[in-house]
Order: sequence, then structure tokens, then C-alpha cells
Amino acid sequence: MEQLLLGMALGICSALLWPELPSSGWGWGALLPGFILLFRSRFAGAVLIGLGWALLFFNHQLFWLKEQQILTPAQHELNVTVLQAYQKSDRQQILVSVQSINQQTYWPTPTLRLTLSNNKNRLKRGDQLHILAKLKIPHGLGNPAGFNAERWLLGQGITATGTVSRAAFIYQADHSWRDRWLEQSRQLMRGFRQPELLMALIYGEQQDVDKADWQTLRDTGLIHLIAISGMHIGLIAWIGMALSRLLLQRVAERLPAIHWLVGMGFALLYSALADFSAPTIRALTMLSIWVVLRLWQREWSGIRIWLFSLAIMLIIDPWSIFSAGCWLSFIAVGILGLAGFLWNKPSMWQIQCLMTLLLLPFQLLLFDGLSLSSVLINIPAGPWFTFSIVPIALVSGLLVPILPSLAHIGFWLCDVQLDWLMSALEWIQQWGSGWMAISLHQQQILFWALAGWFSWRFTPLVINRDFGLFVLAAGGLLFSGCQSEPEWQVDMLDVGQGLSVLVSQGDRALLFDTGDRYPGGYNMADAAIFPMLEYRGIQQLDYLVVSHRDKDHAANWQKISLRYPQARIISSAALTANTQICQRWQQWDWGRLQLTMLSPLHSSGGDINEDSCVLRISDGNHSVLLTGDVQRQAESELTHLPVSLLRSNILSSPHHGSRSSSSLAFIDAVAPDHVVHSAGYQNRWHHPHSEIVARYIHSQQWLTATDGLVSFEINQNSIDIKPFRRSQPWYRKMEAWLAGDHQLK
Repeated sequence: MEQLLLGMALGICSALLWPELPSSGWGWGALLPGFILLFRSRFAGAVLIGLGWALLFFNHQLFWLKEQQILTPAQHELNVTVLQAYQKSDRQQILVSVQSINQQTYWPTPTLRLTLSNNKNRLKRGDQLHILAKLKIPHGLGNPAGFNAERWLLGQGITATGTVSRAAFIYQADHSWRDRWLEQSRQLMRGFRQPELLMALIYGEQQDVDKADWQTLRDTGLIHLIAISGMHIGLIAWIGMALSRLLLQRVAERLPAIHWLVGMGFALLYSALADFSAPTIRALTMLSIWVVLRLWQREWSGIRIWLFSLAIMLIIDPWSIFSAGCWLSFIAVGILGLAGFLWNKPSMWQIQCLMTLLLLPFQLLLFDGLSLSSVLINIPAGPWFTFSIVPIALVSGLLVPILPSLAHIGFWLCDVQLDWLMSALEWIQQWGSGWMAISLHQQQILFWALAGWFSWRFTPLVINRDFGLFVLAAGGLLFSGCQSEPEWQVDMLDVGQGLSVLVSQGDRALLFDTGDRYPGGYNMADAAIFPMLEYRGIQQLDYLVVSHRDKDHAANWQKISLRYPQARIISSAALTANTQICQRWQQWDWGRLQLTMLSPLHSSGGDINEDSCVLRISDGNHSVLLTGDVQRQAESELTHLPVSLLRSNILSSPHHGSRSSSSLAFIDAVAPDHVVHSAGYQNRWHHPHSEIVARYIHSQQWLTATDGLVSFEINQNSIDIKPFRRSQPWYRKMEAWLAGDHQLK
């Protein structure tokens, strides 16, 4: 059975690596031979069945996007039922189940995340709405470092997002029993220091937790302790079984299964309080399998139960493969089983070290970094949570409608402990949390080191240890031999509707423009620039060039200068007392590169587009021209410069490809081989304009909105272009799947 379960899980998980999403016909083509192959090779047949099921599932779930022509900018008429509603400053964010789209129904019903602005009515679960909304596919920033929005959305089963322009009630639901339970809990926590963390810990209500607290927990490696996990479900089930043994002993004489059923009932109640979130469903699945086996008096190995739970979860909901929480929870359970295999009675120290070590690749994959202090902090914090905070919190949560006074005391005890913990963590964070961002090169080193440890520890179980280490060393040398650092590199970052360009030589860099920031605190420095600097292994930022004051270019200069105070600031605006105002003919030598400022002749303060600094970077053979938002007047002045000074291999299109820029004379003078349009996905200004795209007919064009980060690795005799999204799995380039091609026309 293990081979069957493992094969199906691997077949479904292969969807993480598909370069494209094949049609449903390929799914049937894999599914039918898979069933036939089961009779000869159980594992191979199961892999094909899992692969075929994943293909059919994803095509069916995403079919409505094609049928509704979601890529065409249009307002869609929807009837929806609210599943979740969160208040975000002046707007509401709702998760909805769609009953109809443009009078057409689909099964299963699509799940969407929508944003409403200035909505006076606070929505709640169960409300039914008739809305008009502009929809788009799951889409986030396309950079190799930073938050992967597509993966997160699909991991929640969300197949589209949108902005609501008009909404009307079809039906207003009453407050559910869960809403009343949670509201009563909030009232009992009134005046506490950490009510948001308590609500997240007990009920999974994470939306109100302060961002600074999340950052503190992440930096110290404790964020997993706040999230609802299998531990919560297991504890609640155990509490139910303990109460059953205490109160229902006589019933158990006639119905021996009563203890298990009561424990399962408590777990179901708590899962409902946690809104049947994905972690609770996964834990319920594993618990249900265990209870059924007990009732049937069957004995399964731990690995079989683990594989069966994983396979069932993936078959029921293949979107789970995109959920970080899914993998972290299942892998954590698997590591606990491995600890029991390696040591007869593993200590907390052994379990924690093994957990940290084996979760390392996944932490790097998900967060592009790791917490060096997490092992030491988790040793006291893990048991503290397990044996004190979590049990008291869960019992108190269950007592809210029955004994509110006792629940209040329990909440207070947990609040005091959480406040002590957060104070200690903030102190640790001030002195250095140990959080370390990992560059691409460092990730590769850690990968081979971890693989070496695995080979040393486990190869004797299957093959000769020396042979395993030899193969690993040979692979590492071959891999490193294939890697070569470019002489210099230009990264046109995907920062949405804005501009930010990273130019690097080794571990030193120049940053041209800083992208935008938005209400609520979201900004491109944290979302894109800092992660990319860390990913590239940049130790020093030598220059920060801010072309002009427009916020989509300059909004984050202060944040960046605080992180890199040694950076020399150059701008058309006097940002600081030490800002160097950019002017034509300024030149600097920077390593092997020469920096030349070509515009403006005279800045008027950096308040208009024509003030934009225009910077040319050249190594003598290849050059890049960074233009900010210059328009036709500045372009006209630039065309009077010597052709040899203006001509460049790579060009960031002026003003994001706006019709107010990119005159024919300017294009002819620059004669770029490559043009990058830095613009937001489905932006309201329709950048780059189709007329401008047509003007660059003799250049290869790239668009950050669809290509993501466009990287140019430059050597003396070559330029290697790497558009990020084109090398990514299908789910990060869904527009290409829907449209058939995402090349600029």
C-alpha cells in the first residue's frame, strides 16, 4: 500500500514542476494507462494516476477563467456568498464562493478574493451579494526573491482576485454561532496586552495581528507556534477523551467507542471554531484515520498513516501542494516519526535539532532566509507553548459560552505569558535575532552541505557510504563548474507600476529608483528590493539614484538609505543635505564600469517628469540607459548628443511605455537591442501603450508585468537575458496559459 500512496502523492506533487499546464486530454491519457499499469507496477501506475488526476483537477478548476475571458479588461457580474470578511483600514477584503458569473454557473464553485473600498456595511460570513467587479488571475510580483503571491493564493484555492465597483445585498445573514462565540471572546479579552495574538492562537484569526509582531515571530523562528496546527486538534481531542473517561464511564461499558467519538466531536467543534481552516482539516484527516483504525482494531505503521493522510489530502484538494502550511505540518509530523526511528527515546533537544535541520530547505524555499537563533529559542519556547500556553488557551476558548468568568481567567493567564514572551523576543530582536537572509550562492552551498549530511547519515541503509559521498562530491563539483559569475548584471525588478533597477558587480551594487509604497504599509522596498539585494548577496550599496520625486520612483528612498547609510544619493531633487543633484556630463568610474549622467541640463527640483535623471552605464562594449519618466522635451534634448554616447544595448523605456515618451527620433538615436517596460499588471494607464510597443519593432521587448524580473548578465562578449517568469512553473505564468503566448505584439 505504501508504494501506491507514495506514487499517487508524487504524481500530484509533480504539478509543482510542470513548465506548462497540459490540456485535460493529457490527463485522461495519463489516468487510463495508470489504472492498467497498476497490475504490473503499482508504484508507476499510481504515479500516472496521480499525474492524470492533477491535470484533470487543475484544468477543471481553471476552466472558467478561459470561458469568461478573464484577461480581457471588463466588469463581470457576479452572485457570491461571503466566506470570510476582513476590515483593512478603509477597505474590506472578502473571500467569496461564486454562485454565478455573468449568469453562468460552475461546479465546483470558484473561490475568489475581492476588495471593496468605502463600503459602509460590514460584511460577514453567509451574506449573499450581487456585485460588479473587475477580475484578474492570481498574480503577484515576479521576482526570484520575496513573497510568492501566486503560490499563496492557489494554496488557498483562490483562482482569481478582483476589485468591486458596485455591490448590493441579495441576503443579509444573521451572525453565526461562531461570530457570537468569537465576539464574546474578544469582550473577555478587552484591556489585554496581546488579544490579537490570543485570537490567532485559539481561533486562527490572524488578520488583526500587528505586522511588527509577525516580523518578530518570524525573525526568532517562532511563527509556527502561533499558527493552528495538528497539536491543537490533538490536544482538544485528548481533552474530550479525558472528559469522556471521567463522566461517561458507564456509557463506555455498553459503547466502548464512546471515548473516541467524544474526542472526535471535540475536534470537530474546535475545527468549526477555527473556521475549518486548511491546517485543521489536515489534522482532522489524520485524526479520523487514527480513530477509524482504533475502532476497527487495525494496526498500521506510522509511515502508512502518514502517507495515507497525505495522499487523501492531496486527492481531495490538489491545491494543497501550493500551501506552505500543508507541507510544513506534514513534514513536521514525518520528522517526529523519523526521530523515533533514529533514536529509541529522542530528547527534546534531539527532536528540535532534527526538526530545524530538516525543515531548513523548506524555510529557505519559502522565506529566503533562516533564523540562526530559532533552535535555542525553540528549546524553552516549544515546551512552554505545548504544556502551558496552548492547553490553557484552548480550554478557555471552549469554556467561553459555558463559564465565561473561568474563560476570562484562562485568557488572562495566557495573555500574561504571551506578553512576557513577546517582550523577551523584542529584546532578542534588538540585539540581533539571528535572522539571516540567504543569497542564491549561499543557498546552493547549504543545499550541498545538507545533501552531504543526508548521504553520510543514511546511505549505509541503501548503498555504500563512500560511494554516496563520492557521487555527491562529483555532482557538487560539476554543478559549481557550470556556474559562472557575470562581469556585471542588470536586474529590471518587477515592482508593479513603478521602476527599480539593480545594477551589480560582485557584491556591490547601484540602485536606480525605489518603486512605490501604498496605504497600509505595503511597499516595494520590503516586497522586492531588499529581498533581491539579499538574494544577489549584495554587501554594499554604493549608489542610490532617485530619478525624480514621483512616488512610483522615489517612495522608498528613505527606507533604503536607512538600511544602507553608506550609499551615495544622487537625484534631481534635494532629498537630503548631502544629495548630489544630477546634471548632464557628470561622470564616475565605478569598478569596471563608467557612469554618465545625460539629463537633465538643469533640474527644477525633481517635481516633474522632465527632471528625471537619465543615467548611462557602460563597460566600453555594452551599455544600459536608465531613463526614469523623461518625456518628449527631454528626449529631444538627448537626441542632440553624440550618437556614440546615447546608443545603448539595453533601455528602460521612458515613462513605463507611455504615449508621452519614446519618440521615433529618440528610439532611432538609442537603437536598443532590448527594451524593458516596467509597468504594473493590468495597470489603469494601459502601459506600455500599443503604439509605443509598435515603435520598438526592431528591439526585443520585455514587460515586467508578465515577464517578471528581467535580468541581463553581461560579459565582455555577450549578454545573457533571463526573464524570470519564463523559467518558472505554469502557475507563475498563467497569463501565458490563458492567452497562449505572453510575448509583446
